Amino acid sequence: MRLGIDTGGTYTDAVLYDPEKGIVRSAKALTTHHDLGICIKNVIEKINADEGTVLSDAVDFTSLSTTLATNAIVEGHGGSVCLLLIGHDHTSLKRSGLKNSLGDAPVEFIKGGHTALGEEAQELDIAFARQAIERHKNSVSAFAVAGIFSVRNSEHEIAIRDLILELTQKPVTCSFELTAELDSPRRAMTAVLNARLIAPISELIHSVKTELRNRNITSPLMVVKGDGSMIGADLAIQRPVETILSGPAASIVGACHLAKSKVSVVSDIGGTTTDIATVVNGVPNISRRGATVGGFRTFVEAVDAYTVGIGGDSEVSVTKPVRVGPQRAIPLCSLTKRYPEIIAVLKDQLDRAVSEYQGSFAVRRRNLVHTAQLGRSEAKLWALLEGGPVAYEELFKDLHLFRAFGRLRNLGLATLSTFTPTDALHALGKVQRWSKEASVLGASIWTRGFIRGAKPLWNSTNEFCEAVVEAVVRQTCEAVMKAVLASESQGNSPPVIDPNLLDLALQDSASDLLNIQISISGQLAVVGAPSHYFYHEVARKLNAKLIIPEYFEVGNAVGTVAGGISQRVGGLVTSPQEGVYRAHTPRGIKDFNKLEIAAEFVQEILSSIALKRAQDSNAVKPKLTIERHDNIVRVGIDASLFVESRITATARSEA
Repeated sequence: MRLGIDTGGTYTDAVLYDPEKGIVRSAKALTTHHDLGICIKNVIEKINADEGTVLSDAVDFTSLSTTLATNAIVEGHGGSVCLLLIGHDHTSLKRSGLKNSLGDAPVEFIKGGHTALGEEAQELDIAFARQAIERHKNSVSAFAVAGIFSVRNSEHEIAIRDLILELTQKPVTCSFELTAELDSPRRAMTAVLNARLIAPISELIHSVKTELRNRNITSPLMVVKGDGSMIGADLAIQRPVETILSGPAASIVGACHLAKSKVSVVSDIGGTTTDIATVVNGVPNISRRGATVGGFRTFVEAVDAYTVGIGGDSEVSVTKPVRVGPQRAIPLCSLTKRYPEIIAVLKDQLDRAVSEYQGSFAVRRRNLVHTAQLGRSEAKLWALLEGGPVAYEELFKDLHLFRAFGRLRNLGLATLSTFTPTDALHALGKVQRWSKEASVLGASIWTRGFIRGAKPLWNSTNEFCEAVVEAVVRQTCEAVMKAVLASESQGNSPPVIDPNLLDLALQDSASDLLNIQISISGQLAVVGAPSHYFYHEVARKLNAKLIIPEYFEVGNAVGTVAGGISQRVGGLVTSPQEGVYRAHTPRGIKDFNKLEIAAEFVQEILSSIALKRAQDSNAVKPKLTIERHDNIVRVGIDASLFVESRITATARSEA
């Protein structure tokens, strides 16, 4: 049997799956960000509740999917990174979203780089690189390296990588290892995201390995990639950026499997994000252009999903109309499970005069790995949070601590507990999982507003909570529309949705002169724990046929055991001068006097790398596929000019 595990921002799900009988058992446990080992242990204990099943004997395959990478990017969290740019100037930061992806991370510009033909543009400044690495090695958890035209010649990136490992032994991501595309700033941005994700993904995989080992489960551990295929866990630690949209990919595969009918749109709503994708003949569309997450267009091939920060645990804004997300927060109702004393704090805040930031708490999120990355105020706040949640209004009294919380939150070390859609559902009596009292107190604080003497924005807590639910529905409708339009545009810029027209289309009563309706063709399949609280209304407003299948709560975990193993590697042949054909591979460049010989050389190298990666991912007898696209331009009636040949090797096997 197969054990599938999905770790999301709110829940960790698991299924025990028999390829012949289907789902044998399923389970859910709260994701414990401060120690992922706890939720992994809890969910496997629940899945092992049947004493007649011995997992160590029954499980021959374990697969993992996660939204941690997606969530980290959407929320702007992750490990601290230093970027080393080779052959770039400062203008590169303005392109492809590189500056935004860096945030306040340090960047160093090193002389070097290559030309489009793979020849050295200028000598690599190793001495300066050494100084730069020494300058940042104690304040970051990982490094990213990106050079001009490094996909045409990777020598300089490799030299800097080796130097970093020599001086720090910290994780290094080279841009040429992630893609064969030319756009250097975008490659650098993808490398930065990869380096930033190494710490959280490593922590998760280590937790799963430890729990499997404790239970004598020796089956291979796989991780779902963003395209729905799988890689070995060790390779996922090296290339965690490939797990961007891992959770959405698994949920789409799982939803299609569970729906048992053809669907055209799949949506997965979790605690942090909503992921929407279009499906053709049961197969999700794959974005060869690269996945876009949190506004960043990466070079990672993944399910063509539209991801937005809408979930059951989205932070609610105190505005009218209400907005939710994109940041995730711990619902007040669930915080009381670990810290029941916050009930008294909320009551005290409600009895006192109105002040800003009431109804919210700062909380530790996960363990601290590198103490050197914290400044004085951050270290002080970190120690303060050891005792449990701290009222957010208390932090505001000390500006240094207030700013320190922002830094800890960006690093994913701390988070906010505040009012969320999950609280709204509890306060309305639609969900009874945790403390309704905490949710009602939070709603009461928020309903009265935070400005002294101002008229409350809502007449009652119920009115406020209904507005929160309506905000989730409206924002979800907008997201589904954008996802469908983006898919229909086939790579072109999708049409912009006018918010006023959308409001007219979604409202229940038509105007005297204008009646606008939206209708989604085909079926809308939905998975995710909160889906049945919101999507009946979403489907009604979009005139869509809704499918919420059995086991919808664990759709992601189902998807982890339904994919295959795939590794794809790209290379290139160019012609720097007449009669010379240059082979560009991840192992360097080599010149030939004939195109076919150069192409065969590239195919041989790429095939070797793809097969090796697939075998490292426990693929059994992987099948190899070679794709080759020659770019030849006609320059006359009978003449043509060879530009380049793009070659891809893919090694794939079924799970």
